[in-house]
Amino acid sequence: MKGKAKAGYVLARIAEVLMWISAVFMALGFLVGVVAPEAITVTSGAGAAGWNVAVPLASGALGRMDITGPDGELMMGSYMLYTATGVIELALTALAFRRIWQIIKLSWGSTPFQRPVVKKVKQIGWLFIAAPLVAVAASLANLVISWPKLSITVDVSSIITGVIVLALSQIFAYGVKLEDDMEGLL
Repeated sequence: MKGKAKAGYVLARIAEVLMWISAVFMALGFLVGVVAPEAITVTSGAGAAGWNVAVPLASGALGRMDITGPDGELMMGSYMLYTATGVIELALTALAFRRIWQIIKLSWGSTPFQRPVVKKVKQIGWLFIAAPLVAVAASLANLVISWPKLSITVDVSSIITGVIVLALSQIFAYGVKLEDDMEGLL
């Protein structure tokens, strides 16, 4: 295992574990909202009357969601939607990191131009596209809860990155084809 590949492998594994741990904590927040909603309160000054608390959706400011009403009180529906969305976004991010370290591991002993690598690269592309779409869906669902306010912010760069990764998967697929042709010549 080469130094850079080993570092990438280790970092991707660590990032995956951190995303899963974060998803568990977000899921615990959701469960607390189900079991003991009275235990969840707005404690910062930002939740005072006349102010709304808007929290960023989980992975990297993909969106924002208002979780307090005009009186500064916590809207449980928005809170539950926020935590559920967080779990989904963190899980999608963890799955992307899993695919990354699996690609590195697959490529250690041979060429990266393998069918399983192409499949995993495509999956990463779709995961990058899915995360901001989850945020948009949650923001639209929150519109029903906090009508007439709508706050949708989408990180288009994540969608663009997903499309670029999907395009790269085609390059890897072509590399697989060339490898297969090369083996036929030998």
